[in-house]
Amino acid sequence: MKTILKILISTLLITNFHNCVIPMDKKYRLYLNNNAEHSIGCYFALGDKYGTAYPDTLLPETKQYIIEEISPGDRYILDSGLEWEEVYSKLPKDTMSVFIFHTDTLKNETWNSIRDNYKILKRYDLSLEDLQNNDWTISYP
Repeated sequence: MKTILKILISTLLITNFHNCVIPMDKKYRLYLNNNAEHSIGCYFALGDKYGTAYPDTLLPETKQYIIEEISPGDRYILDSGLEWEEVYSKLPKDTMSVFIFHTDTLKNETWNSIRDNYKILKRYDLSLEDLQNNDWTISYP
């Protein structure tokens, strides 16, 4: 009888423990579709250690956080461990800039030249509402 009671209590404790645990691997996704006929690169301006943030629309000083190649027809997925509402609450404004580059530019030119001459194909300045309305998807072009 004691053994059955111990098993029952252990089962209840484990079940309740699992119900209380918050999953640490939850991901909140943002998608960038490359609909161009050439590869693209991109930069999500999230500020802090990731470089610049809107209203600063300059490119970051290094290309450390530049995604260098998204092939034609491919989708890049940016995962966040935080809900995008929380990410946006940490930005200076309710706007995130996303910069699109031609991959050839990233491969053939120095970052200083790209940065100084603002060699981007397109810049999107997106509010949280913009992303929500577009089902967390950005499509280029």
